[in-house]
Amino acid sequence: MPAKATAKLSPAEHAERAKNSYKQLSEAATRLNSASDDLGEAVSVFDAALQRLNLGVSAWVQTSGGGDEELEWWGRYIGYSKIGKEWGICLKEASGNYSYPDRDTEEKWRFNDAPRWMRVESVGKIVDLFEALIKQAEDTTSKLKARAEEALTLAGAMSEVLNEPAGQK
Repeated sequence: MPAKATAKLSPAEHAERAKNSYKQLSEAATRLNSASDDLGEAVSVFDAALQRLNLGVSAWVQTSGGGDEELEWWGRYIGYSKIGKEWGICLKEASGNYSYPDRDTEEKWRFNDAPRWMRVESVGKIVDLFEALIKQAEDTTSKLKARAEEALTLAGAMSEVLNEPAGQK
């Protein structure tokens, strides 16, 4: 049976319909907020575990994206990054034009501050994020070791100069 046409309802029927709709919306909002809180609490466990590792490296995994291969692109990502002064699981939305990379845009949020639909979309990629962080940590470790070796060699040369008597410099 089709719904009554809105224009044919009396003011009292409109008021009753609005009242009933609002009650249903209020109940739906309560369920939505509860489900959102549950998801946020679960991701907070991952977030706290990552913070405890003190990684100091960031990684991003694409959750969705697209565009024109020659011009426009867009993507959404889950990552571990620093926003402000805190590291944490974050979501990012970015877009741009291959011809004008200086005009690319991105917006980042801490996971629980991101739009709900993005949280739902991205949560299935948390394990992929962990794997990307492993790779990033290993790559950064290799680079740090190489640079540390170089810096130690330079520091040794500097120490030799500093330890020479004042007249021999």
